[in-house]
Amino acid sequence: MKTKISSDLLKLIKNNNSFLIVGHINPEGDSIGSSLALALGLKKTGKKEVVVVSSDPVPENLKFLPSSGKVKQKIPLRKFDVAILVDCNHIDRTGYTSLNSSHTAVIDHHVLPDNSGRSDFYKSLSAAIIDPDAAAAGLLVYKVLKALHIPVDKKMASNLYTALLVDTGGFRYSNASPESLRVASHLVEAGAEPWKISKELYENSPFSAMKLQGLSLATLERKDGMAWITVTDRMFKKTGTNSEDCEEFVDLPRRIKGIKVAIFFRQDGNRSYKVSFRSKGKANVQKIAMSFGGGGHVAAAGCKVKGSLKEVQTKVFRVVKKEINSYR
Repeated sequence: MKTKISSDLLKLIKNNNSFLIVGHINPEGDSIGSSLALALGLKKTGKKEVVVVSSDPVPENLKFLPSSGKVKQKIPLRKFDVAILVDCNHIDRTGYTSLNSSHTAVIDHHVLPDNSGRSDFYKSLSAAIIDPDAAAAGLLVYKVLKALHIPVDKKMASNLYTALLVDTGGFRYSNASPESLRVASHLVEAGAEPWKISKELYENSPFSAMKLQGLSLATLERKDGMAWITVTDRMFKKTGTNSEDCEEFVDLPRRIKGIKVAIFFRQDGNRSYKVSFRSKGKANVQKIAMSFGGGGHVAAAGCKVKGSLKEVQTKVFRVVKKEINSYR
């Protein structure tokens, strides 16, 4: 993959001194890791002020990341020279209504929505790097740092390696390209510790989260190339857990032999469900999610659907089956 690094973005960074770096709602390893690595890199060049914000708190399993404790939830009242959205490409995905800055830029690897050409937000951007073929936003941030001739130190490498590891599913997904593996190797050489990072991400679950997983697995079903599990508010209450404790649950039904699409239904309030999809083959789950107003990638996507669990599942199964059948 040869990502074109925007000269406008490089000029924007070089010619300004205060930066607001913004990730997406419900942040995961790519959003937090990429944002922190970019912030550390900009600070290394002597920028006057660099602030990282996330409308939702840093998840417990990512608090080991260098500088994660400096992520703020409230945007400072003062005006910044540049706001940079990382791992998302629209302000709606940040959880904020405004970004008090003179310029706005984007570094992302998600497909733009169909109406992007008519959106005032996109028209107002000063610069953008949006490459849906990139394995992670962290890969794009790495390239930006390299283009700016900023040496990647151990702290930056740990954050970027985490970003790559999470968005490639531990380098198991189809987006684990030769380039992503080469960059991962460079990050290890720069000080990232694969064993330590993997242990923090995948072998550090609270006991209550494992109990929740057990309840969720009891709902496991499969049909017509699909497999799915569910988590309800009642399960959260019974185990004393929350949505943060089940971010990776969609990968559980994905492990089943012969499955084309894995689905995870998580209750998100009264008559509302967050639905996550993972594809194991040709099915384009991004298209499925977008049909419900969501988004993501070809092999991993999500959306919100209103209704009772039965109503939501009926709607979702209809669309998923249609997508699976189109590739038979």
